[in-house]
Amino acid sequence: MRTFPEPVPTAGDPADEAPSLAVRCVRALMERHGLPKYRQSAWLAGATGLSYAQAHRRMNGAASWTLEELERVAKLFGETLADAVAMIESQATVPAMLRMGSTSVPCELWVGDRVEHPRPDTIVAIKTSSGWAAVVAGEATGSATYVVERLRARPNAVDRKLVAVLDDDEDLTNSICAHLQDTGYESRAFYKTADLASALKAERYDAYVVDWIVGEASTAKLIADLRAQSAKAPIVVLTAQMASGLVQEAEIAAAVAAHGLVFSEKPVRMSILSATLTRTFGTA
Repeated sequence: MRTFPEPVPTAGDPADEAPSLAVRCVRALMERHGLPKYRQSAWLAGATGLSYAQAHRRMNGAASWTLEELERVAKLFGETLADAVAMIESQATVPAMLRMGSTSVPCELWVGDRVEHPRPDTIVAIKTSSGWAAVVAGEATGSATYVVERLRARPNAVDRKLVAVLDDDEDLTNSICAHLQDTGYESRAFYKTADLASALKAERYDAYVVDWIVGEASTAKLIADLRAQSAKAPIVVLTAQMASGLVQEAEIAAAVAAHGLVFSEKPVRMSILSATLTRTFGTA
């Protein structure tokens, strides 16, 4: 029976931090068909006869997928495995900064597997508090390093609006950033509220896309702080948890009224999101 190899977790490096192709493929497949992350393990268990624990281990990368399982899941959504994998590979870029001495240039990275001991003169990818960066390995002291399979520089030929995207779902955050890059914006990915709050001290953002719940906490205070810093910057608030009752409609309604927010339920419609930003910038 063929399997897709999974990364071996190491201390401080949970498997979910760098999902394998199999995990990314299934997550993206489910999200395209309207299944938010918090429902995916339960759906997989119900659809395939796996126990919830078995399904959850596959969804977080702790257990391997067989080729037969992947084909079956793709077929349940009316897709072929080949098409699902091809779509993931075409969207596998993440926005980043290429650091060359004191100069930083916007770029896109195709990030590969984690590498423990890269040659000091090679370019590697690292995660920082403000997103991905490409650096010379010799300057990546203390950071987990990843193979750069491909790098494409994106110098700013024109003034591009800079959008901060905050969501603890890293795949979704990176997908939103990649879409914004492709539609004429610069973007920065953040996965923790504290990281965006810290980055605000060093960089100015023209707009924000923020999940209402990050980790287990509301971002209401952060959103209020963002609005206090800028009266006109578009702030788009996302959530997938209103239907489940985990987020109260009245809470978001009050925040929308108080801070002039744009509200959007998940799953995120990328083209609508970018069109919304374009419209709000045009009326600001």
